[in-house]
Amino acid sequence: MKQSRRQHGFTLIMAIFLLTVVAGLVVYITNIRTVQQTTLVYGVQGARAIQAARSGIEWGIYEALVATPGCPAPTTFGVDAFSVTVTCASTSHREGVTDVVTYQLTSTASIGSFGTLDFVQRRIQAKVSISPP
Repeated sequence: MKQSRRQHGFTLIMAIFLLTVVAGLVVYITNIRTVQQTTLVYGVQGARAIQAARSGIEWGIYEALVATPGCPAPTTFGVDAFSVTVTCASTSHREGVTDVVTYQLTSTASIGSFGTLDFVQRRIQAKVSISPP
């Protein structure tokens, strides 16, 4: 049985349609993979920023209680690629017959430029109280 002229182009149209659908799926899957990878990188950077901020808090507590008792001056230093800024405020009060000094430490760790996609910042606060001898 002989095909008519109208049926000769049907296979070509179907092949072009399938190629378009497959190309669309490839682009979609590639886009999802890129988004997942970027999200993972941002999550890791956030975790690293938390750890850098924690190191700032630990440094501030050591400075306030051991190294030079009293509130350390605002300080900025580097931890890995992060910039860590530690600030301190102190208050004194009396509990019964005991004087108590409370230090409120704030540590901010950041990397990248504000307003860009690679910017990550984490802030931690801690309060430490001590009874001076």
